[in-house]
Order: sequence, then C-alpha cells, then structure tokens
Amino acid sequence: MLRRALAPVFALVLLLGGTAPSLALDLPKDPGAFVQELSRYAIDDILKADVSQQERISRFEILLDNAFDMGFIARFVVGGAWNSATPAQRTEFAKLFRDMNVINWGSRFDEYGGQRIQVVNVQSQDSRGGRLHEVTTAIGNEGDKAMVVVWVLRENPENQGRLGVIDLKVEGVSMAQTFRSEYLAVLKSTGSMDGLNQVLRDKIASLNNTRG
Repeated sequence: MLRRALAPVFALVLLLGGTAPSLALDLPKDPGAFVQELSRYAIDDILKADVSQQERISRFEILLDNAFDMGFIARFVVGGAWNSATPAQRTEFAKLFRDMNVINWGSRFDEYGGQRIQVVNVQSQDSRGGRLHEVTTAIGNEGDKAMVVVWVLRENPENQGRLGVIDLKVEGVSMAQTFRSEYLAVLKSTGSMDGLNQVLRDKIASLNNTRG
C-alpha cells in the first residue's frame, strides 16, 4: 500500500537524468543546484521528451549510473549481509539491484502529471562515510499543496567528493529504509545472499516476460 501511494512521487523524483543517452551527466557540485538541475533535465528530456519508451529507459539508466550512488544504496539495503558476502555475490547483487530499479521505475513514466520541483532548503553535515547534504524540495502542480521531498546527497570520498543521491524522503518516509526492510525480509526468508540473488533473478525475468 505504501509503495502504491508513493509511486507517482518516486516516479518523478527517480526519473531525473541526462540530456542524451550517449552522454554522462555534468551536474553542479552545489547540492541545491544539483537537485534543481536534475529536475530540469528529468522534466524536459525524459518525462516530457518526444522520444520512444526505450529511449526514455536508456536515459533513466544514465541517471542511475551518474546521479545516484547505487553502490552505496545496494550495500545499505542488505545491511550486515554485505560484509559476509563474497565478492561475486556482491557484484551480482549490485547488478540485480540496479536492473530491478530500472524495471520498477522505468515502467512508471506515465505517472508524471506535470509536477515541478522547487528547492527550498539545504542542510549539510560531516559524516564518517562522506559529507552529507539534505536538500528539501517542494513537488507539486501550481495551485496545489506541495509535497515535501528531501534528497539525501553524499559526497563520495572515493570518487573525488562527487555527489550522489543515497535516499529520498517523501513526507518523512525514507525510500532507502523502505527498500532495506523489503530486502532484509527476503534475506531472512531465503537465509543467504545467494537466495536473495535468486529471488531477484526470478523477479526480473518475470517482469521482463510480462512486459513482452
């Protein structure tokens, strides 16, 4: 029920990406400008662009690889299981996690209803894992009550301080924590990273078959 209720918002804030599928994103280093520029690209070059569905998906993949810290998120959602996993298990999970997000959110382009994103506040703090920035935004149509979405950005110390989105909080609900609860539940039921990876492989295959 939670995922269904938040789907239109997550579809919008996740579908933020580059101007062309062959180019990497050139995003500002300032956190507020980073989010504002993502929003402009997403609306103009993905959500409103007169391109095929496949090209939209290609541009969305550019987004995940350039604007989101998918490696950090993948480690977070499986908790302590990451530390005990083998390198092969980690590599496979990271790929499956990315593919699952492409399928889940790439199928929701039509849920965009003309909303705009406005940056209203930025707060920063030092963190052992890399400096963090919380960018508060208001999302909605003109004349409607805006929904508050907080983007959590991390300066990756292993990548020259490059910014990457590691969480989205919609009206206080954390997407990363929601994912973590779901993935930890699967880990508990399967008992291993291999079991989790197999569940993801099966789910991705089923979704791809459904899409035809």
